[in-house]
Amino acid sequence: MTGKSLLFGAAIAGLAAAIACSADPDGLSAPLAGGSGSKAAASAVTPEILEKGRGVYKANCTACHGDAGKGNGPAAVSFKPAPRDHTDRVYMDKLTDKNIADVITMGGAMKGMPLMPSSPQIRGADLDALVAYVRSLSRN
Repeated sequence: MTGKSLLFGAAIAGLAAAIACSADPDGLSAPLAGGSGSKAAASAVTPEILEKGRGVYKANCTACHGDAGKGNGPAAVSFKPAPRDHTDRVYMDKLTDKNIADVITMGGAMKGMPLMPSSPQIRGADLDALVAYVRSLSRN
């Protein structure tokens, strides 16, 4: 691969990450914003919260993670390592809601995924709804 090809690939990856993180989403369950981060909070998730989270996910995450959350969005081919597969229940069950929210707001470097950008603009009810939706992807 030539230097120009590598530079072009890096530019495309950066652009995809910026596009993927340009909206205002929320989390997994209502208690998340309060910082409990417990899986018990999932009982507060309603269809309306999941729909809100789906909208935030679509606006911010699908470019890399794909519509179904499998890590196969159109920009995924540019990333090594590939974006996280949110449908992987074994992996997702190891994470608390707070872990998921932290990666969304602070970026993936904290979990060994340095290409996952931070999205501090996603907070409050949007963050809670997004976390709920991300969690739901591994439950189907």
